[in-house]
Amino acid sequence: MAGFLQYSINLFLRPRVALRELLGDPRRVGFGFLGVLILAAVYFIGISIHIALNVMHIPKFLVLDIPAEQYYSYERFFILPVGLAGTILTSGVIRLAARGWNEEGNFEDLFALLGFSMIVIAVVIGLPDLVIGILVGTGILTPRGWEYVGPHVWLGTLWYLLLMILAVKEAERLSWGKSLLLALVGFVANGTVQFIFIR
Repeated sequence: MAGFLQYSINLFLRPRVALRELLGDPRRVGFGFLGVLILAAVYFIGISIHIALNVMHIPKFLVLDIPAEQYYSYERFFILPVGLAGTILTSGVIRLAARGWNEEGNFEDLFALLGFSMIVIAVVIGLPDLVIGILVGTGILTPRGWEYVGPHVWLGTLWYLLLMILAVKEAERLSWGKSLLLALVGFVANGTVQFIFIR
């Protein structure tokens, strides 16, 4: 577990080093899964606290046929399979698109790096959402409507996109331009899954 913790710290301080070292670790796929699991756990706890404190907002633009008032009660249970499916889809789409340029990369490496990078979303978006929910629920913070789409959401999303580009660069050994293009394709694929299920 010490290796996982060191990779996690480096993901924030020296992301390229963290991803390169992770590629050489035989436990990388498990660590990729653990990254998705951590994200799901943070959101499960956060959503559960929001529900308990009665500060869960009502989602808009639902795709699934679940009553809006009950949506988050369900979402906290399908966030892990959706996160896993999104990471698998993203890895698969990027790997298939990269095959024309590179036969060196593989699905497992992409999954490991992209899944592990979800820790950034858990820390930069998930933990602040959890704290905001507690502060609103206890009356310390008055809700103004921007709390759950604040700067932390944009920062976390952009940061993860940058990590996606770096992950493609490291796993596929492609140029920066090709890595950017493939990361954007994967970002759209994952975003589509998230749009359907996650609010």
